[in-house]
Amino acid sequence: MTIVVALKVGDGLVLGADSASTLFTGPEYHNSYFNTEKLIRVDGLPVGALTFGLGALKNRSVSSLANDLKRRILGDDAAWKIDPTNYTLEDVVDRFKRYYYDELYVAEHGAAAEGAEEDLGAIMGFFIGGFASQNDSSEVWRILLTRRGCSVVKLIDADTPWDCVWEGAREPIQRVLFGYSSQIMQRLLDAGVQQEIADQLLASMEPLINGAMPIQDAVDFVDYLIGVTCGYVRFAPGHMTVAKPIDIAAITKYNGFKWISRKLYYPAALNK
Repeated sequence: MTIVVALKVGDGLVLGADSASTLFTGPEYHNSYFNTEKLIRVDGLPVGALTFGLGALKNRSVSSLANDLKRRILGDDAAWKIDPTNYTLEDVVDRFKRYYYDELYVAEHGAAAEGAEEDLGAIMGFFIGGFASQNDSSEVWRILLTRRGCSVVKLIDADTPWDCVWEGAREPIQRVLFGYSSQIMQRLLDAGVQQEIADQLLASMEPLINGAMPIQDAVDFVDYLIGVTCGYVRFAPGHMTVAKPIDIAAITKYNGFKWISRKLYYPAALNK
C-alpha cells in the first residue's frame, strides 16, 4: 500500500508521496520498510513522476531504474531522447511506458493475455505530471501496468483550472476532500435513496481546493493530505502500509521541478 498525491493549481503542480513499502513472501506478510522513494524527478524537464503498486523490477527499485531511463532521455539515442525545447507530456509518458512496461515488466510478468486473471501484487502504476514545452498550464497522466496489459490515460488536462488525484490508501483523502466515506453511496442506496438524489447530496460539498491557491499553500495541503493518511493507517487495524517521511516537490513553468522535502540517506551537502 502507499499514498501518492498530485495536486494541480493555477501556478503549478505539487507531487507528494509517503515512504512505506510492504513486502510479502507469497501470500504472507513479511515486513514493512519506511524509506522507499516514490517521487521521481525527470531531469532537464519541468516534469515529475509518482509510482505506486509494485515497487521493483529486475530486483531493483522503481526509483533506481528511473536513473537508467533518465540517462536515455538525456542521451543521444533519437528513439529515447527528448528535446527540452519541443516536447509534450505524452512524449515523456511514452518513454516511461516503453521502458517500464515493454522492456522490463513484460520480461518479468509476461505480455497481456486475453482472459488473464488480475494479480493485485503485480500492478504497477505511475502519475506523470508537469508542463509540456508549449503549455502554460500543467497536466497529469496515469500509466497502469498489469498482467492484462498497459493502460495510459490523461487524468488532468492542461485546460483544467485545478484538480487532485491520488492512489493507494484512498479512503482518508476521500473523506477530507469530499466530506464523506467512499462507502456512503451504497449505504444511501441500500436505505432506499434514489440514485439521482444521492448524487445531488454528495455533489453539494464545498471543495477545499481552488485554482487560485498559491503554490506554497498547495505544498502545505499535499503535506496535510499525506499526513492525515499516515495517521489514519497508523490507527486502523492491520499492517503499517503508509508512513512518513513525506517527499514533496513543486513544479512550475519557469522554476521547473523543485524538491520541497526529500529524505536522504547521505548528508544534504552531497545532494547536488
